[in-house]
Amino acid sequence: MTLKIVTKIILAAIIVYAAIYPMLNLPTSSITTTEKNNHQPNIVKISPLPDFSTYVDVKEKKVAFFSYLTPYVEQINREISLQRDFISRLDKFPQFTKDAEKLVKIAKKFKVDMEQDFPELKRQLLLRVDTLPIELVLMQAANESAWGTSRFALTANNLFGQWCFRKGCGVVPSGRPVGKTYEVRKFKHPIDSVRGYYHNLNTGHAYDLLRDLRANLRKENKQLDPNVIADGLLSYSTRREAYIAELKQMIRINRKYIKGN
Repeated sequence: MTLKIVTKIILAAIIVYAAIYPMLNLPTSSITTTEKNNHQPNIVKISPLPDFSTYVDVKEKKVAFFSYLTPYVEQINREISLQRDFISRLDKFPQFTKDAEKLVKIAKKFKVDMEQDFPELKRQLLLRVDTLPIELVLMQAANESAWGTSRFALTANNLFGQWCFRKGCGVVPSGRPVGKTYEVRKFKHPIDSVRGYYHNLNTGHAYDLLRDLRANLRKENKQLDPNVIADGLLSYSTRREAYIAELKQMIRINRKYIKGN
């Protein structure tokens, strides 16, 4: 039986399970270890973007900006770490229905094709389902949003300059060339912009190099170095190498303002 057929059978089983689950009244003793250990990370308190333009002292402004965003970045890194740990523990396609359903959802979220041999599926998932160094995330947010004071940060909660291509999906930039249709994406809350940024770097074809650099650090059992991973951001800006150099300089100068560093 091919993996494709097995996958379809398991997906069908998931649908049936979802339909009958509410009618089940299982005692606590019947819950599996997998279910018990399926903890969710603590959810941080969400608050609106502060008015960083009110800060006169530059150092205080940097500390405030980083302090505001750090809990969101840590939250997303925790969420991804839990998903990565789950994948890392698997040595074959899970037989337990809830685990199979969870794996399918993760693969869909990170745009990984389920219809392939499990070793390759796991390899591709681990390449994408991974965290990012907090220093890199915060410096890009500071760079792209002018420390939280740009027009797009204030009107669209967009801290990373993400684009969208459906009319009305965001804010039209004043300098958009004639004939272009992109807009600067609008987010409900700044944390949604951070999630969009993670999704972009973890799934976009333009950032294959970034994911390879990160995977190499993992393979060598090294910490995720923001300066190494930054080299995978050539496609993030038309300034390319100059943009990366600027980010590295920002990391060197400003990491001392990040609490815990």
